[in-house]
Amino acid sequence: MGAMQELDREAALAVAVAAVKEAGRLLLELRQQPVEVLSEPGHDIKLKADQLAEERILAILHERFPLPVLTEESGEHGAVNESGRMWVVDPLDGTFNYSRGMPLCCSAIGLWENGQPVLGAVYNFFRDELFTGIVGQGAWRNGERVRASGETRVAKASLATGFPHQQSYEEAPLLAFVRNVQRFKKIRMLGSAALMGAYVSCGWLDGYVEEDVWLWDIAGAVAVAKAAGAVVTVRPGKAGRWAREVVCAASPELHAALAAPAP
Repeated sequence: MGAMQELDREAALAVAVAAVKEAGRLLLELRQQPVEVLSEPGHDIKLKADQLAEERILAILHERFPLPVLTEESGEHGAVNESGRMWVVDPLDGTFNYSRGMPLCCSAIGLWENGQPVLGAVYNFFRDELFTGIVGQGAWRNGERVRASGETRVAKASLATGFPHQQSYEEAPLLAFVRNVQRFKKIRMLGSAALMGAYVSCGWLDGYVEEDVWLWDIAGAVAVAKAAGAVVTVRPGKAGRWAREVVCAASPELHAALAAPAP
């Protein structure tokens, strides 16, 4: 399927849904066994479950809707090009939560074209909760249409954020973080970038912002949020080729406040 061909978005979304649901089924099955930890570098953790879920997703994508794939565990498959069309896969987002049995984790897939989100599927398998969206057409939670809250006021807004494992935990960056978030009514750190983005799509959160998060962590979720009417900006980050800074907000006014540095 060449980049110049018309994209069948409904068919692509159906394949993404099938893939995240199969990954979720496997991850629930694996959670009945002792969790196999491959490594725990710094603030990160890698599980065998991530790899096995990724293998299932890749098999479905390659068979049913072949495109280049960027994925967390094994990197690039095919002619991945940031200005082209590609699947972006996180087989297990919220790995630490999953390792503890906390139901705040998911499998997530986004389809991106020309550096922009086209559609996404985010599946919280513990709760059998599926967020889907096609930009320009709409977003859904378990088949019911959802919309971003539209909240415009920082002082009334709930903001989700996180600390990527490669981010500095020294005093200066932490103080800058506090200055930025203390403007908001409530702050939530859920340990899953994909769920935080997806929660903006249905109004449970009003904004999500994070620096140097990897593209696969947010590709599916920001597609769903944008499809639900959120304003989304994704810029290159500093930590590597696929690092990104993301600002996802329920309204243009809130997006402007999030994009601007704290006074």
